[in-house]
Amino acid sequence: MKKICCLFGVCLLMSGCVAIHRQAGDQGQAILPTVVFHSTPGASILSCLEETGSLRSREFNDYFQQTEARLNNGGDEDALRLICLSLHNKASYRQFKQGEEVLRTYIKGHPDNRKELLGLMALVDRLDQAKVARWSNRKKLLDEKEELEAEVASLQARVDTLLREHEQDMVKIQELRNQIEQLKNIENIIKNREHGS
Repeated sequence: MKKICCLFGVCLLMSGCVAIHRQAGDQGQAILPTVVFHSTPGASILSCLEETGSLRSREFNDYFQQTEARLNNGGDEDALRLICLSLHNKASYRQFKQGEEVLRTYIKGHPDNRKELLGLMALVDRLDQAKVARWSNRKKLLDEKEELEAEVASLQARVDTLLREHEQDMVKIQELRNQIEQLKNIENIIKNREHGS
């Protein structure tokens, strides 16, 4: 009987703890902390890229010029916007390099965001290398194209010369055939005179 009472008491205590725990859990869920999100410079640049992705060339150029004009007197927001625009697919190489320089300056002036922005800088450097490699490959292809065009032009000139020579040879051959025919005719006339006399 003592064992049953002890077992019953332990069950009551445990059910009470569970109920207390459930109540505490309900209260904890009812009080949710408010999270305030402050956009980091890297996130601002990336979201700006997304927002400006559909700009047409003229809109992009106008927007870039406006941002560039505000850069000297503007704040961090204008610097981040210019960096964003310099990474846009419609940015010229000059605009890209200008944005790269603004990013380097921004990193120096904001050491608290250095780690995140150095990651972005590594991507920008990699993009620059890819652009230079693409430009170099394009220049190499253009040089090869010019060489091939010069070679084709030279071959075409040679073909034209050979065609003219062939035409001249055909005329000479025809003249020689005509002379041969004339000689045969003369020979036949001589033979006929000899046989006739």
